[in-house]
Amino acid sequence: MIPVDPQDVAGVLGWMEHIRPSDLAERFAADGGFDASSFRPCIPEFSGHVSAVDGSNATVLTSGSFSVAIVRAVESTYIDGERAHAGESPLRAFRIGPEPQNSAYPALYAECFDGALPAKPLDNEDRSQAASVLRDTLEYWTALRLAESLDAGDVLLLDGALRVSHESHRPILMDILRCAAGRGVLVAAVTKAAASTWGNGIPLVPAAAALARRIGVPGPWYLEIPSGIGDGVRHREWDFGATYVGCLHPRARHPFKVDLPVGTFPDEAVRTFSALAAYADDGRVTGYPFPLFDAHRMAAITADQTGFVRQQMIGAMARQGMTNTDYQEFFGDMHDEFARY
Repeated sequence: MIPVDPQDVAGVLGWMEHIRPSDLAERFAADGGFDASSFRPCIPEFSGHVSAVDGSNATVLTSGSFSVAIVRAVESTYIDGERAHAGESPLRAFRIGPEPQNSAYPALYAECFDGALPAKPLDNEDRSQAASVLRDTLEYWTALRLAESLDAGDVLLLDGALRVSHESHRPILMDILRCAAGRGVLVAAVTKAAASTWGNGIPLVPAAAALARRIGVPGPWYLEIPSGIGDGVRHREWDFGATYVGCLHPRARHPFKVDLPVGTFPDEAVRTFSALAAYADDGRVTGYPFPLFDAHRMAAITADQTGFVRQQMIGAMARQGMTNTDYQEFFGDMHDEFARY
């Protein structure tokens, strides 16, 4: 085995020293004006419905000029610690490329949102990003239906952040939040791997965790992050969340970044985090809201499912007269040949 260049290793370690300074907790406290009173306790009790939404996408076929992705979204609703309802969107398949803009996106958007058309087309240049936007469309469709059906005091949980990754989803997320607020439904988005930073690249969530340890704050707790403390965010107009960090169980391995809608009142934040903590005691993912974990498990598109859809499409191609030679010319991958040797 050929070792990596030591200078490259040193470069990575130098960055690690920057984001893990010895005075991390003190610097974070000073920048945010935090002390022990900044950490609010979560009382893990909640009697309403908690509905979680998540989605998944996978590539079924890929060629040099286009690919085929499958996407779906699910919801999982709990009350009194037990699942009350679950549902999923149909498994959808979309071609991505070779044209610059995705031809299926306007139809999907109109189907999901009462005939409306996206304000901005979906570019195919980044196929992975295009597949994610198609998946997000089904997630927002599912979330909007839940926002319209939940009752006052219930909680709607989203995976990720309260910001959109494509401009066309901006009015949809606004509709979800507006509808939820009008019905008295609490909304939170939980990020499994937060990208938020402060202090020129220092990860935000570990900094909050370090400060809690230094002060001796036991979980469960949550900490509101002032809007001015984080590093700059692109397309701030796409962001509708106020940032919090929450440690939702005394034995949680680490806290999570949680977004609540901008303008959330303190008492609403208390109730939201109480609901999150009430559903964060599952031993498999201690500290993570179980309804979101359940939705993730339901939404995940497995290799077997991807293979089944691939075979379904190959069978349809064969009935159209495509031979194996034709298939290999379109979808064959030399990397598969290389891997044999």
